[in-house]
Amino acid sequence: MKKRILLVAVLQLFIVFNGCSGPESEPAVTPEEPPVVVIKTAKLTSYSKNSGETGETVSIYGENFSEKVSDTKITFDGVAATIVSATATEIKFTIPKTEKVLPKLQLTIENRTISNEIKNDYEGNIGILPVHSLTEWVAQENTAQYDVARGNIQMINDKIVYIAGSLRTFDGGITWGQWARGGFSLEAHATKNDEGWASSTELTRMTKIKAGGDLGNNIFANIENTTEVYYCIYVDDNMKDGTVVTQKGRVFTTSNGVDFTKVYELGDDTANLFQSTKIDNDHMWVIGYKKIKDKDGFNLERPFILFKNNTTDGWKEYPFVNEAPGYYAREISFVDKQNGFLLINHYYNALLDVKLFKTNNGGDSWSQIYDGEMFSKFTFKDVNTGWAILDNKIYKTTNGGTTWTLDYTHDQTIGNISYKNNVVWAFSKDKIIKRYL
Repeated sequence: MKKRILLVAVLQLFIVFNGCSGPESEPAVTPEEPPVVVIKTAKLTSYSKNSGETGETVSIYGENFSEKVSDTKITFDGVAATIVSATATEIKFTIPKTEKVLPKLQLTIENRTISNEIKNDYEGNIGILPVHSLTEWVAQENTAQYDVARGNIQMINDKIVYIAGSLRTFDGGITWGQWARGGFSLEAHATKNDEGWASSTELTRMTKIKAGGDLGNNIFANIENTTEVYYCIYVDDNMKDGTVVTQKGRVFTTSNGVDFTKVYELGDDTANLFQSTKIDNDHMWVIGYKKIKDKDGFNLERPFILFKNNTTDGWKEYPFVNEAPGYYAREISFVDKQNGFLLINHYYNALLDVKLFKTNNGGDSWSQIYDGEMFSKFTFKDVNTGWAILDNKIYKTTNGGTTWTLDYTHDQTIGNISYKNNVVWAFSKDKIIKRYL
């Protein structure tokens, strides 16, 4: 019995060892890990320019852009730009037409919105002006929200414009900054260096404005006048040679920018002079109304001009003796030292009549040339070509104001219009309307 149990045990051991003595098993294979893909963060660093016109090509510079145009999308307030080309460091695109002049720019690459950390005057965005058309009027957003109906326009060039002496743009109307204190009843003159003098109905003393604007109360002039508002101010670029005229027709000049001397005054205090145009210290015209005797001896308020048109004659007066009382000189513009235009109108609870006059001798004499549409403002490029506004319409003349034709219709009342350097600017509350020539 014991022999049988031993044999069975030996047999089992043999079977076990025999089963383990087969071919060696293959070592386990560890699956390969997929390669690590490092996604580099795209970054915007600058633009080729910070503003441009619709249709203009601009570049965005940066890092880690996609080189595929199909991966890249640029929008301005949701309006897509056309991508021209794309590299790892530059994306070229054409500026689209937008409603706002300063829309929000957004760059998307492979459906990922890229953070914009560019620092510029537009909070990292690009300003957009309408296309520079030579065939039609173009309109852009008026971010100043002011139609300038109660103020003057001073254009330095097609990009730098001052309105009402208070606001100023350096970039064609994309942005506006306050240049001087005093509100929209301000009379001011700015030099090409962004300096100047200013006065307002709130402030009967003149203030000096430094480059960059000055909202302080920098009263600087040693001048006899302390009570009257100045409605005509001019100073040369040297900020020394200047002339100012008060509402009552008192004229003061300076050659050092501080000490003023009275050089002329009207014989009475019946004048109300509230508008002006000036070319230099020897060519200035100030308009309004004054009590004037007609041929029958009636002393009533009629249109009046106080002016200087050369270096030798001094200041002169032009009373409109033959105009009916109640007519006032409202707008004046000179295209050069000899040729100018004047608008007078008549109010009695409402606008009753408008007349346009012309001079070719610096204002020594005037002749009426038009009394059709009752225009409110006008501007001229030269002795033949000019534009005038009536409510929401702009009219044009090509024969010196003798006839006018409708040139543009807007959807809002147009408050003012001005010309300089082959571009006309007109203002409504919501739009700036431009005509390039």
